[in-house]
Amino acid sequence: MDELKVLNDNFEAEDNSFLYYLHEENYFHKTALAELCGCISSLCHIHPHDKVVSARICFIYGQVLRHLLYHFDPGDLSQISNLPCNYNEELETLEHVVTKYFSS
Repeated sequence: MDELKVLNDNFEAEDNSFLYYLHEENYFHKTALAELCGCISSLCHIHPHDKVVSARICFIYGQVLRHLLYHFDPGDLSQISNLPCNYNEELETLEHVVTKYFSS
């Protein structure tokens, strides 16, 4: 896996990235999320404390949280399909790898 490509694709919401599916398709793509989490986990060792990488991770994490908030906002028309019942566990995995990146 090319970790920087996965990170950059999510940052730009490129086709087949988790943020693409979430933002453009309103679809929770578990495989794409797992790839993003694996990418961030690997970046802890490959690019620790890199300012650009750090900023992109923060942006992506914020966008994921924002989209989920919109989903639950009764005043917003955005609805995420395929949102798993255990979405909180999926988010905990993402939170864990983000926290790991910044604490290594």
